[in-house]
Formats: sequence, C-alpha cells, structure tokens
Amino acid sequence: MVLRKISKVLMALVMACSTLCWADCHTLDLSVMIAKDFMVVGAKGGFSPNIFYTTLSDRYGKRYVTLHCESADDPGRIMWALYSEKNGVLDSVIVDKNHKMYNAVGLGEGGIMPPPLKKKLKLRSDNVVVAPLSALDEVAWNLVELRKQAEDRLDTNDILFVLEPNGTREEFLQQLRSYKPLVQAAKNAGFSFFSFGLMNDADSSYGDWAKLSKDMYDAVGLEMPSQDELKKHKRCSCTPGNALEAAPATPYSRGVLEILKGVGNPQKSDL
Repeated sequence: MVLRKISKVLMALVMACSTLCWADCHTLDLSVMIAKDFMVVGAKGGFSPNIFYTTLSDRYGKRYVTLHCESADDPGRIMWALYSEKNGVLDSVIVDKNHKMYNAVGLGEGGIMPPPLKKKLKLRSDNVVVAPLSALDEVAWNLVELRKQAEDRLDTNDILFVLEPNGTREEFLQQLRSYKPLVQAAKNAGFSFFSFGLMNDADSSYGDWAKLSKDMYDAVGLEMPSQDELKKHKRCSCTPGNALEAAPATPYSRGVLEILKGVGNPQKSDL
C-alpha cells in the first residue's frame, strides 16, 4: 500500500514547528522525503502531494519515473513530459512562460504510450522529445517553485533530504547514489547547502552516525560541511522527542504551495 504512515521521527525533521515558530523563526525548512513508493517535498507546515514513482528502464537508462495515482490502490499510470535532448541524452524538462511543465498522463494500460505533448508547442524543434517524467526532475521543479513563494526566508538555498533506510548499509548508500541527479539539479538551481536525515531510528547496523553522514555526502558528490557551518544553517524544526504524527499528503490534498500562498497559520490548513 503506497499511502503509508510516515514515522514520528520523520515528522520531527520537517514538520514539528509550532504556531509561534512560524511567526518567529524566519526559515523555510525545505525538505525532500524519499520513501519506497513516493517522494514528498515539505516546507514550513505542509507537504506537496505525493510524487508516486516506479523504476523504469528506457533508452535513457534506468530512471525513477513519476506515476499518476488516483487512490491508494491505484497501481498508477506513467506521467510523460517534454524534454530537451542533447546527443541522445535528456537535458531538462521544458516549461511554459509561467514555468509550468508540459506533462500529461500516458495513454493505454499503465500509461505506457506517450501523449501528444508536442502539439502544445508553438515552435517545433528536433531536440525536443516526449519522455517519461523523472520523479527527481519533478521534485527539483517543486523545490524551485516553493522557494519562489518564500524569498524573504533566511534558508531558501537549504535542503534537508530525509531518507528511508533500506537493506544493508552498502545497499542503502548504493540507492542514495542513484539520487545524485536530483542533488545536481538542485545545485544547478542555486541550492547550496544540503543536509541528511533518516526516517525511523537509524539502523544500528549502519554504524557510527558521523561516519555514515560522511559516506552519505560522498555518495551524492557533496563535501560534508563543518560543525560551524551546520550551526549556521540550523533549522527551525524541533527535536525528534517533540515529534508530531501525520500522514503523507494524498494526490488530492492541499499542497504546501497553496499553504505558502495562503494567509494565516498554515498548521490549521487541511493537508
């Protein structure tokens, strides 16, 4: 079942800011949570709708591809998008003048057939292709859009990645390496400070947390920041001991983007 309850520790990392904290702690607290079946972007009291995904191999390699799911029991259909292509490699998602992606649910069973997205372009180009939408690209797009809504915050270039422990230590790090394109896309978009956390309690078999942290940064091609740098980028979120319980957003939930645009206390919004 893809809609699963996220652990208390996860909520502590991204959601445990009180009403007063929203008013007093001028931070955005951007977070990306990556679970087994879905990814979620969180910021200051809310979450994006779940970005459901599957692993798919196509002519561009093995990728995480976004699925359109209408319920918890829906196996999903592949989402497609317009991409620029260079030398047989996908370059970037194409957006319109309002920075909205050209995307649509695929045709046929499971959405395996590409929709006619090219018809939406006024100017045709040989280097534009219709390809399954990468869930990592969708996450990166959400991060950029959320940052636009909170440019007055002190930490608009900071991202916390919250990951679900999976398998052995090496298997976990190997999976983390597959998220390197997301980190690179975030760097290209101007994000400059990255930190990591784990859903649930860190598996003791993963060893010392300091060593694991260093290996996590290495896995995605980042240099681990110093303790002084970490202190400068302290997040507003409370400690795990004060965690709140919450369920992940459904495809029909009010997203964090609407919360940031809204007026009043986001903690009272219907997520």
